[in-house]
Amino acid sequence: EMKEKGLFSIKHLAGSHSQVLLSRRHDICLAVTSEVTNLRTKVSYAAIVTLGELFATLKTDMDSEVDEVARVLLRMVWNSPEFVQKAASQTLGIMVENVTPARAMTALLDSGV
Repeated sequence: EMKEKGLFSIKHLAGSHSQVLLSRRHDICLAVTSEVTNLRTKVSYAAIVTLGELFATLKTDMDSEVDEVARVLLRMVWNSPEFVQKAASQTLGIMVENVTPARAMTALLDSGV
């Protein structure tokens, strides 16, 4: 439950005060990405949705995070319950729409798409 609350807080900050997150973007992304594979699907889902919000608000500032995030999200698309698969797929779409196209393409191809 604490992890879900923390992820919700990061998601809320991304939506309302994204500049606050920029200086710690990499650390935040590492922490959120590590929760994507959490065995509790509620935590995994919350992490995936949070990443989508980070991509939607920070846009090309997230370019440096694309490789690891794409790899983890693609794994979730292939090996998760349907609602987690759908969230991972949506977040991948948000990622592709908001980062530099070449970075998105490279990350997806390197991850096995």
